[in-house]
Amino acid sequence: MSFFAKFSLEPPWRAVRGDSSEKMRFALADDERIEATPGASGVCPGCNAEMLARCGTKKVWHWAHKGRRHCDPWWENETEWHRDWKARFPIDWQEVPARDETGELHIADIKTPHGLVIEFQHSAIQPGEVAKRTNFYDQVIWIVDATRRATDLTQYERMLSEHYPERFDGVDIYTVYCEETRLLKDWGSLGRIVGFDFGGENLCLLTAAQGRSRYLFDFPKAEFARLVTEGKPLPKVQFGQPTQRGYQRRRF
Repeated sequence: MSFFAKFSLEPPWRAVRGDSSEKMRFALADDERIEATPGASGVCPGCNAEMLARCGTKKVWHWAHKGRRHCDPWWENETEWHRDWKARFPIDWQEVPARDETGELHIADIKTPHGLVIEFQHSAIQPGEVAKRTNFYDQVIWIVDATRRATDLTQYERMLSEHYPERFDGVDIYTVYCEETRLLKDWGSLGRIVGFDFGGENLCLLTAAQGRSRYLFDFPKAEFARLVTEGKPLPKVQFGQPTQRGYQRRRF
């Protein structure tokens, strides 16, 4: 089964505050993608408008539209966290523009030649915006900065301490429920793969199971990027019922 299998899920979760911004890593100069440097000039790869190179000392160097908001209403403020994640993938896959049926421009954080989109979400975001982006891209994986709220890691660790994992293909799988933490309430009903980034070398991947239950397991960031880059599927464990294979249950 494709790891973009869709699931029958409830409507999106509670509302949270949205975001808007205008920072981009790349502009075009003579049809070449370039990064912002002092004195550089370029145009937007999506709308062809003039861009300004912002190269200060407090924020990551970036491009900004001259005199108006970003041409993509979905664009999120670029941070070092975004840059670090994007750097794991080929440059040609980063900040890829496309238009919807109304002509509105949207720029994917990462888009592979196979059509897979990866969106990196740092700021709070409205559920309706997540739903629109997911419907537009369809084949999409969301990576969420789970360090933004101080309580999310505490809730996550407490939740795992109250569950028994099962071993599947060498991975500890937790079966959890959408109502157990704020992160799960925010993202558990989406029906796509979601990766929570708490820092460190692993992602916490969330995938659908049955009803309101979800599978949750750690997966190395480097391996995630390698599989996506090579066009290979993520572990099949995401879509099969975890089965116990001679594994003694233990409590975290």
